[in-house]
Amino acid sequence: MRRRLAGALAAVVAIACAAPAAEAAPARHTDRWLAVLERPADARSPGLVADLLGRFGLARAGPGAPGLGVVTLRGPAAAVERLRRDPAVAGVSREWLRDLRRMPNDPALGSPEGEYAVPPGTPIQWALARQGFPAAWDVTTGGTARVAILDTGIDAAHPELGGKIASAESVDAGDPRTDSDGHGSHVSGLACAGTDDGRGIAGAGWGCTLHVVKLGTDLTGGIPDENIVRGLELAMAHAPHAIGMSFGGGPDSAALDAAIQAAYDRGIVLVAAASNEEDDDQGAPASQLQPGDAANIDAGRGLVVTAADFADTRAGTGRGDEVSLAAYGFYDEERGPPGLISTYPEMFTLRDLPGCTPVVLPACNRRDLGGDDSYAYLQGTSMATPQVAALAALVGALNPGLGTQEKLRLIKATARRSGGWSPDLGWGIIDAGDAVDAARRIDRLAPASRVRVARRRGRRVRLAVRASDPGAARGLIPAGVRRVDVFAKRGKRPARRLRRLRKGGPVVVRMRPGRWRFYSRATDRAGNVEPRPGRPDARIRLKRRR
Repeated sequence: MRRRLAGALAAVVAIACAAPAAEAAPARHTDRWLAVLERPADARSPGLVADLLGRFGLARAGPGAPGLGVVTLRGPAAAVERLRRDPAVAGVSREWLRDLRRMPNDPALGSPEGEYAVPPGTPIQWALARQGFPAAWDVTTGGTARVAILDTGIDAAHPELGGKIASAESVDAGDPRTDSDGHGSHVSGLACAGTDDGRGIAGAGWGCTLHVVKLGTDLTGGIPDENIVRGLELAMAHAPHAIGMSFGGGPDSAALDAAIQAAYDRGIVLVAAASNEEDDDQGAPASQLQPGDAANIDAGRGLVVTAADFADTRAGTGRGDEVSLAAYGFYDEERGPPGLISTYPEMFTLRDLPGCTPVVLPACNRRDLGGDDSYAYLQGTSMATPQVAALAALVGALNPGLGTQEKLRLIKATARRSGGWSPDLGWGIIDAGDAVDAARRIDRLAPASRVRVARRRGRRVRLAVRASDPGAARGLIPAGVRRVDVFAKRGKRPARRLRRLRKGGPVVVRMRPGRWRFYSRATDRAGNVEPRPGRPDARIRLKRRR
């Protein structure tokens, strides 16, 4: 099946692509309501239920669940509100429409692993579901998320990568859109491979785009600090939500420290790989992101990632108080797939030797998916790191009001673990669903309000005030408007507050003659205050009576 590697051309397979992924749709409901009776047995009596609903002008609209005391009904909202206050009713809620958990159609997500010894039903790409990404995708598919990858470049010709590249640069004269090593293409695919496109694999960040920085054309002897610092500078210029660094080792550096602090100050989440050996010292840049204080959830300037295996244990990789958390990067050390599957260059790479030569094809890490063998298994903390970077980008894009430290803490606090921090897995294995859900519940957006003159009769002026908390349109759960202050200013005199309202509504005031300007400022329940507008919302001139 390794036709490219044997010298033959791969067969061309026509694949119908699904529509581009969009953000999760807002919640929908029907015109029915579900009432829960205080005494469940009452729901089994048709006469009692009919009498109860009839008193409020409501009608039964479905079988409900009598054994649980649930009655389905239909009627005007005002009547439902009165029913809600009846002592016989424990609660009333709308009938909401719940969607199936969103799963993209990439074959590796659902196709069972058939080439290696794994538990029955284990899909080829098993790690994403285990880390809660389908639940995260219910909230956001990362259409505005941006991930920077500092690595060996990227195979821009790969059908799952080419359309995801927002920028590609190199610290030297090398072509960043080629990858003779394969490491950079594999890492990039784990973060942002084409998703819901009917081919290959899914990327953890679904719709995220990539800012690729190639750290050099020959990295066999290691990556010089200058290249890393230069790479961080190039990446930061694009303001990504997260930067993935699947490399490390050696002592701390003042130059790296300056670059790390600059990224932190700009709200960018830096994610670095821990050691692939069972070390307590993770080496730079990891040791500078989490310098021996990982047990303090509020400490650190980034996330240091060790690798977990299929059994949810640390895979013999970095441990200790420089490890923030974990993500999957191995299957296990004895059996099963040789790591995680991801995108890989179509051309032959040095990593293909000796396993992918025609003589020893059974030992090859490449994998054919739908007639295309530009996929491969690799293992290590390098594979764990881009999944965490993708999660950080999903969180940052969903809630841009979060500060760097808030994002770091949130991702650690929602990781899956037993107990608190441990030296093996840090704060635990990432849980993308819980992290995204926590992010959407933090309200950092200011509410908005507006006042207009609805009517005037002589000196009596009726003002209409509207206010809203805008988070819901972004997929967030807004705290809700707490109050709205309405201000008026006459001539050059200072503005004074006319009224303080709950949410909004009409205001009737008696005004003196003169030129009046009106504006409002809303405050939400999270304490966010609307900025004072640059110009008044409404103006009016009241003349003196003659």
